[in-house]
Amino acid sequence: MRLSSLAAWFLAAFTLSSAHAQEAVGGNAAGPGTSVLTVRGAGSFEQPPDYGRFEVNVVTREKTLEAAVAAHEKRASAAITALRSFEPAGVGIEKSRFRLDEERPVAYPSSYYPGHQPPPKLSATPFTATTTFTLKVTSIADLNKTMSRIAETGLFQIQSVTFKVENERAALLEARRAAMTDARQQARVYTEAADLTLLEITTITDGEASPSEVGQADMPRSARFIQLVPPAKVSFDASVRVTWRIAPR
Repeated sequence: MRLSSLAAWFLAAFTLSSAHAQEAVGGNAAGPGTSVLTVRGAGSFEQPPDYGRFEVNVVTREKTLEAAVAAHEKRASAAITALRSFEPAGVGIEKSRFRLDEERPVAYPSSYYPGHQPPPKLSATPFTATTTFTLKVTSIADLNKTMSRIAETGLFQIQSVTFKVENERAALLEARRAAMTDARQQARVYTEAADLTLLEITTITDGEASPSEVGQADMPRSARFIQLVPPAKVSFDASVRVTWRIAPR
């Protein structure tokens, strides 16, 4: 009985192992047409900018927190009124944010200052209130004139500008289309050179897709006269990874 049971156990174990082995070999068998080719396609799309996006600051500095908040409330209110007066020129307020900062003394050891120099003095107005406005300027042709008039009010520090398009998604889709075309062209070159044939696509993996940084610039904070040359085109870039099954010709 013991010998019979042991023999039956070995037979079952061998049969199960053989089945698993056959399944593994069958699943990984490299038969005809199972070779693959993977390429990375890159594409871009360009179009003229539709508008400029500016960031401008309204800054108020005072000796106390209360004075800074009170003075800034009046200054920010005047800034909003001034910006709304430029709406006929294509200027719109997209959003705004407020920040309140305090300059605090830094406790350094006396040895930090060579020659026992005294630590730097604090500003006479250590409290700073800042409101940042994000502006959309739709008239590209009159952009310099409009932003110069805004700067001349004396209320704003103009920080940066980025040139944008209205339908960014459509531009990115065109860049993706160009990336796929590039991937197909690369695959044809490789297979023709190797005397192979492209079969069906097995995987498509989306890559990065974003507008380029061209068209972004920092502005001098004390600018009273704005002179910008908007880019002729805004570029959008995309990439894709595509895998084909290939076979001999």
